[in-house]
Amino acid sequence: MVKKVFAMVFLIVFSMNIVSSEIMLSQPENIYNLGDILKINLTIKESQDKSGFFELYLTCENKTTDFYKQPLHLKAGESREIETSLLLTKEFGIGKCKIKADFSGETATSQKFRISDKIDIVLNIENLTILPGKEVLIKGNARKENGENVEGFLEINLENKNISINRDVVNGSFSASFLFPEDAPSQNYILSVKVYDKLGEEVMNSGEERVSIFVERIAKKVDIAISNQNLIPGESVVLQPLIYDQAGQVMEGDVVVELYDSKDRLFLKEILDSGEEKNISLETNATPGYWKVKVSALGLESERAFYVEELQKAKFEIKGEILTITNIGNTPYKNTIKIFINDQMETKNINLDIGESKDFKLTAPEGKYKIAVTDGVEKIESEGIVLTGGAVGVNELRNAGVFTKYPVVWLFLIVVLGMFLFVISKRVVKKKFYGVAVEGEEKKKEEKKIKISQPQKLVEKAPVKPIEKGEHTLVLDGIKERSSLIAVKIEDLENIRKKCGETISKIFRTIIENKGVVYETPKYLIGIFSPQITKTFRNEMSAIITARKIEKILEEHNQKFKIKINYGISLNSGELISKKEDGVLKFTAIGNTLNLTRKISELAKNELLLSHNLYAKVMGEVKANKEVREGVEVYMISSVSNREKYAKFIQEFLEKQKTEK
Repeated sequence: MVKKVFAMVFLIVFSMNIVSSEIMLSQPENIYNLGDILKINLTIKESQDKSGFFELYLTCENKTTDFYKQPLHLKAGESREIETSLLLTKEFGIGKCKIKADFSGETATSQKFRISDKIDIVLNIENLTILPGKEVLIKGNARKENGENVEGFLEINLENKNISINRDVVNGSFSASFLFPEDAPSQNYILSVKVYDKLGEEVMNSGEERVSIFVERIAKKVDIAISNQNLIPGESVVLQPLIYDQAGQVMEGDVVVELYDSKDRLFLKEILDSGEEKNISLETNATPGYWKVKVSALGLESERAFYVEELQKAKFEIKGEILTITNIGNTPYKNTIKIFINDQMETKNINLDIGESKDFKLTAPEGKYKIAVTDGVEKIESEGIVLTGGAVGVNELRNAGVFTKYPVVWLFLIVVLGMFLFVISKRVVKKKFYGVAVEGEEKKKEEKKIKISQPQKLVEKAPVKPIEKGEHTLVLDGIKERSSLIAVKIEDLENIRKKCGETISKIFRTIIENKGVVYETPKYLIGIFSPQITKTFRNEMSAIITARKIEKILEEHNQKFKIKINYGISLNSGELISKKEDGVLKFTAIGNTLNLTRKISELAKNELLLSHNLYAKVMGEVKANKEVREGVEVYMISSVSNREKYAKFIQEFLEKQKTEK
């Protein structure tokens, strides 16, 4: 028992010797960045005399570094305060760290903190969709992860283009600008913005943001390709209008094509798509000389010419004993004609103006003959032709023309003309003798009508019927406005319309109820949200809400019915030239606005996709995931912020419509 008590006392005394030192260590901040100074304050209190080395260690992610060491002697009851600091550099590492103090085996450890090399960047770029040749202004703020403003450097690089900018970052702010090249192709460009600071020549902290900037396609030139510069009448010529963008690439768009003959008379006027081929056949009597083709699109014009050669050409016709020769060329016809009646040949020198005809009577002893006519180029043969007369001959029918060939017709016309003149003469005589009496009688009737006329009733003005339909046509005197478009691509639309008419009607009503107009083609239902109709220039969110309603209509249909509808919905924003006329919104799409909308709807497989143009307008309210399909950048909506705000907006919008009606 005594031995046990003695052992316990010994342990207590020994333990007191072990914990004779007390180290009180100040606690660091939660986070530091490289280049910061870590200040360390500590107090060592000793209960007995003690000598040894005092050391400080920094441990970060399994890496420990000894950064402070000094000999220390303390007497019993003596305390010592130590202040030191540490410049945080890359050699210590980054991540979760702690400080450890050691004095002759006695230790103390700080709470964990983090050392970072990150800089957070907030960019402010006014527009992520720009025109070539325009300025891009980049502003922003940069802060280290410890919350301090950066004093450092800015580095901007535009991928795929040799554009690099360096600026200073002062008190966490920076700004820079550059011009996009005027010939930059229309596509997405990645803009890299990097901010960093240095300690001496070594980079300490850095951060980088990458954004996508889309360069729009603008028309720089319109031209016309002509398949043949020299054309023989009767042949075909292929015209292909082309719109070139700033990079010299062919772009989509409507082109007005006008074709004038050599006498400056309009031969053809048509709207074609850029790149579309138009095959035109010229008649054999097409006016010879230089024909010109004028093309115009998006305020651009161009003109080219091709030459129509002279053509001497005749047409031969045999009707009974009459041979008719007609000049169907585009120049006077002068030639020698050979006429074969069986084996006997007759010749005639023919001189015909353009379009002129001459008739010849063929004679021969009564019988059936084989007739052949040729000018060395054209030839006609006919057998079994009945001829009469004393001898073989070819005689021109002069001053007879149609009357000789069709005397019965002329006799009928003369009789009709005579009857017409007789009736007219009787009316004139009757009016002459009775005109005064009739005039007086008519005057009395008019006075009587005036006396018994009733006062007019006020007619209420009929309400103006809202515009619900759109028509894609050439609009030269409309308003150029940025509009939002919805394209609904439905597979086998005509058949679906017959079997699922109610669902298609719901789509129509949804677009119209949200102030859109519907333009329908055999493959697509296009909803157009034009400022002229909606009375607002911000139609993107209204179009998104409408498109999501349409998507819901189609999803519910496919859940309820056996006949499934395969669809694709797209949203795009672009410029239209439009006007309201005859209760219809007539419009011309500028550039590839309409074609891109239809293209994205084809890429959508039972889903809703946004174009870059539209997403750039709503990216503050809509979050979406980017994809590239068949070279086209599209976005899938992941979330819409402030739903209640936009729900309220739409509700007020609809109520306003009802009030206006």
